[in-house]
Amino acid sequence: ALMLRLRDFDAVSQMMPYFHSELYKTLDVSIVDHIILEKLLGLSDEEAILDYSYDRLDAINRVLDQEYQLAFLLKPITPAVVKAVADAGDRMPRKSTYFYPKLPAGLVFYRLV
Repeated sequence: ALMLRLRDFDAVSQMMPYFHSELYKTLDVSIVDHIILEKLLGLSDEEAILDYSYDRLDAINRVLDQEYQLAFLLKPITPAVVKAVADAGDRMPRKSTYFYPKLPAGLVFYRLV
């Protein structure tokens, strides 16, 4: 197991798409998505070779069982961060907004006050 730690944010920020906000560029998931997956590994959104697991032990076991070649364990994204990214005019990277518990499909919110 290896732990990656970002040492030079400015260098990474310059490698990110210019149109994203500074907040977006600081997210772990953005760095993995744009820098590691796209730039270093050459993977695109269209390639179906990626799988996502929301259970860290499941991801680790799949690597140990050689079902996966590698796994990235990232800090969870909070609703406040999602809102801040949206307020900055950005969209969250793919598969980065998994929240639990899930609301039943079709549930509608209605403001009572």
